This record gives sequence, C-alpha cells and structure tokens, in this order.
Amino acid sequence: MLENLTLRRASIAEADKLGRLAFAAWDSSMRQILRPEADATLESEREALLLSFQLFCINASPAITVAEKNGTLMGWSVCEPMSAYISDLWVAPQFQRKGVGQLLLGRIEQDIFRAGYDVSVLETHAENGGAIRFYIREGYTVVWRGVKFSRMLGQRIEKVRMEKRLVVEAR
Repeated sequence: MLENLTLRRASIAEADKLGRLAFAAWDSSMRQILRPEADATLESEREALLLSFQLFCINASPAITVAEKNGTLMGWSVCEPMSAYISDLWVAPQFQRKGVGQLLLGRIEQDIFRAGYDVSVLETHAENGGAIRFYIREGYTVVWRGVKFSRMLGQRIEKVRMEKRLVVEAR
C-alpha cells in the first residue's frame, strides 16, 4: 500500500480536493457531534463545515504536506507556522489504518524538530477514540482535557491536548 507513496507540499489548486478529503475523514469519525434540531439545519452545518475545510486549505496550502500515490490524494497534515502545534492530520477514510497517517505524522514531526522544537503538540476531539488511540501508539500522551470553542463547528466541544517529546537517539 505504501510503495510509490509520495509526500510533497500542496498546491493552492488542490484546496478544494484537500478540503473534501478532510471533510470526509472528519465525517466518517465525528458526524455525531453535530446535533441540530432539524435535518435542514444539519445539512447547512455540514456544507458550512466543508467550506471551512476548503478555505483553510486555500490559506494553508504552502505549509500542507500531502500524501499521494499515483495521482490519488490519500491524506494531508499541517503544522501552524513557527510553532510545534500540529493543527491538522487527515487521511481519506478508504486509506485509514494503512500507514498513511503514520508517514504524515513522522514527516511533520521531523519538520517540527528541524525547526528547533523538541516537543510536538496537537489537539483532537475527546470523543475521537480512533485518533486518540493512534496518537498514543505513536508516542503521544494526554496532557489536558477540557472544553474549547471550535470556530469551525461554531460550538463548544470537549478536546484533549496531546504532546510527544521529539528525541534523537544516539547510536
């Protein structure tokens, strides 16, 4: 699955596809947190969330690392500029649990370390058990759990903050 996989920087022309990929990944694991009163409201909230992902990808495209194989976008990740904070890591649902997320995370951790930071930091929704288990397997520990307002979702959500010490082992 991972042979011939390429990690590269995104182009702004891919913002629509990258936003749709992130929305599909989010939707496959987190749809249940949108609890509006009516179906019409749910659909408009989903459309607004998709648009938010696409706009984010337009603005962040120079910093986004894309995982691609034979022209197929498999996932992407990004770190906030001049920080050790991983703001996003998304893998298309059909490529999850196949090593794509692990490769993206490893690359972004290398970038963080090269920028002079010895700890990487991220947050995820507290109900996203799959993501939390993934990050724990990759060496992250939960350092905080609490409620934060999500501008993207327009509501308060429970989050966990996780950290990992980035260390180079002497051999």
